[in-house]
Amino acid sequence: MCNVEALRRSELCNGLSDAELESLAKIFHCKYAKKNEVVLKEGEPSNELYIISRGRVSVNILSSSSPGEYEKIARLRDNDVYGEFAMLDGSTRSASIVAEEDSNFLYADYLDFHRFLEENEHIGFVVMRNLAKILTAKLRKANFEIRNGIF
Repeated sequence: MCNVEALRRSELCNGLSDAELESLAKIFHCKYAKKNEVVLKEGEPSNELYIISRGRVSVNILSSSSPGEYEKIARLRDNDVYGEFAMLDGSTRSASIVAEEDSNFLYADYLDFHRFLEENEHIGFVVMRNLAKILTAKLRKANFEIRNGIF
């Protein structure tokens, strides 16, 4: 199952057994985006978590200095995760995601994801711990970039 291999490579699933990965893979679906395709749009309702199984995307936010324009704030690649804010709080998309090359993704729906994690406590603990590590790393990187931009 290709979903299992993609999940195995993702930091989101570090520490899960093969059997746990196979079980988790059942709630993930596949999505394809062509180069320059907008995968997600800032401000839209959100309810999916994504893993890039192959490809590269840019993370863009609406510019505060040039209304209607976007600023690239990050680039994500194979095995990276996005949509984690939506998975945690169900808020609207905080950024737009644009495919920089033809890309393949796995995604899980908010309700399916939470239901699965509640029913599978060990997997839920491991995945949420990994999600906290992913978010912490992104926050540390942002802090570093802000600090270097100011000094």
